[in-house]
Parts: sequence; C-alpha cells; structure tokens
Amino acid sequence: MAHSTPSKTSVPFNEVEGIASTNVPAYSNHNSSIFRIGRQYLHGIYTGYQWQCVEFARRWLLIRKGCVFRDIPSACNIWTDVQHIERVTDGQQFALRPIANGSRQPPKKDSLLIYKRSRRMPFGHVAIITDVIDDHVHIAEQNNLYNYWQGDYARRAPIKLENGLYYIDESDKIFGWMEIDDNDQLEPFDESNKDRILEQYIYRKPQGFFQRLFRSKTSQTTQ
Repeated sequence: MAHSTPSKTSVPFNEVEGIASTNVPAYSNHNSSIFRIGRQYLHGIYTGYQWQCVEFARRWLLIRKGCVFRDIPSACNIWTDVQHIERVTDGQQFALRPIANGSRQPPKKDSLLIYKRSRRMPFGHVAIITDVIDDHVHIAEQNNLYNYWQGDYARRAPIKLENGLYYIDESDKIFGWMEIDDNDQLEPFDESNKDRILEQYIYRKPQGFFQRLFRSKTSQTTQ
C-alpha cells in the first residue's frame, strides 16, 4: 500500500507507533484480522474501538480541531454518510466536502483520506493527510502497517497530475479525500475547556433494568 519506506519493526498491540501533528499518538492494533471490542474515550467522548482507523481519525479531529463525527458502520461509509463534523464545545457544524481521486483540485492538508472496500480492507480505511509536500502527501493512520514511524507521519504517497487531474497514487483504491470547510476557523482542543464540552457528546453508561428500578425506589423514599 505505502510508497514510502516505513520501519520494518512490528509494533506490539497497544504500543505507540508514532505521533502525528505534534500530539496525536497512533496505537498499534498489530493485526487487522483481529477486532477487539475495547472502547476508547477522550475527555468522556467516545472516539471508537481500539485501535481501529476510525478511532484514530475521530481522535485526531478531536485533538487537532475540537470536532468529532457521528458513528458509522465502517470506515468506507464516511465517504457517503458523513457530511460534516461537529465542534464539541458549541455544536457548530463544519461541512466535509468530498473530492474524488482524479479531481482538478489537489489534496489539502488536514483532509480525511477515504479508501474503498477490498479483500485486504473489508471495511475500507480512513487516514489523515497531515501535510502536502511538493508531489507527496504525508499520511497518518492506525490499523494498517503496524510499524514504528520514522517521522511525524506513518508514510507518504505520491501525487500524480495527469491531464489536469490530481491523483494520490496508492495500490489500494481510494474514493478520494474530504476537505473541512472553514478549516481555518478550527483550532486544537484546549484542555482547559473540558467543562465546556456539550452533554450530547459525553458518553453516559446505560443503566440496566435493576439499576433503574433501584434508583427509582431510592428516589421515592427520599422525596
């Protein structure tokens, strides 16, 4: 898949492969055929299953942009089913604009890179374009190569210009990239604003029947 030369050292599960965009760690899932059900949270916000590609994309957006996107069945569904991200402190929506691979618009930094389903990627894949340097994009991701990064991104892929159309040249098929409208309005999440996160984004553990019954009786006796 990659056109760069990442480290060949396989990273054990749950260890950090590298750190993107100065402060977003990517963790090793070690084996894409194994799906673990551990849920991951940051500031009480659900980011996804450990350590899937969607979890990394959502956590990257939260840390770098203060935003998240809704739950989806699989990574490839982002291309068709996710039209915007939402800022967790005020709920403001920022549109995601899909740009097909083979477009007249070149890739942009801070875009989501969306891959199609394939035998190797049965759920598709999502990564982050952390930078665009000359004729390459820098890509940060989870649950792909399981190698230690040699820089602040997992790998890089060439940009090809053919007949006025821009392509990110990958061996795995790509839908394209999704640009964040008004990206310049978004800033990294300030942890001093944790108390400003809206309730709708905070995970609340559902109560079972007996817990609800017990609480109901307790509240009746104390009124």
